[in-house]
Amino acid sequence: MSEKHGTNFNRTPRTEITKRKVLRAAKELFIQKGVTTVNMHQIAQTAKVGQASLYRQYRNISDICADLVQEECQALVDETKNYLNTNKNDSPSEKLYQVIIKFVAYLEPRLDWVCEVTRASTNYRPIQSPLYEWMRKICTQILLEAVKKGEIEKIDVPFTVEAILGTLNNVDEQLIHQGYSVERILLGIKRLYIDSLLKKSI
Repeated sequence: MSEKHGTNFNRTPRTEITKRKVLRAAKELFIQKGVTTVNMHQIAQTAKVGQASLYRQYRNISDICADLVQEECQALVDETKNYLNTNKNDSPSEKLYQVIIKFVAYLEPRLDWVCEVTRASTNYRPIQSPLYEWMRKICTQILLEAVKKGEIEKIDVPFTVEAILGTLNNVDEQLIHQGYSVERILLGIKRLYIDSLLKKSI
């Protein structure tokens, strides 16, 4: 079809436009009011979309939360992937620590809403959201590499990963309510889950 007919082959589908409006509105409301006080009607109004359009896109708040966290954490995923691709010769223990540093650095400026949004994804059990599933996969791969290379003692890798994720899931509690610094949290994680696993030279 010729250009004079005004055809735009790069036009964004309406469903994608609606999704972006909804996620932008949901983020705004979650930051202002907290996740538990926001409902689907408020999101539709703020996004300026019909409720029918909203429900065709999302069944409930939990689905919105899952998509929002996935969209928000894409920068973290990309940064981590780039680090791992360009630092393949680093020791597994160093790679694990750097990944954890990046994860905490991602959460810190978003503590007022991202942790709550992640937990509000009630379709998922605790630390089973897409963000933590991704982190689980990365940590598991690195710890298995550490075992294979003989850098750490043979351990129960799945259990160790769950312990790490359990600690990371409470970073907002530690920072806001316990008053711990980021440095204290990271050093504690390093001592517990990295340094203590390293093989000791005889």
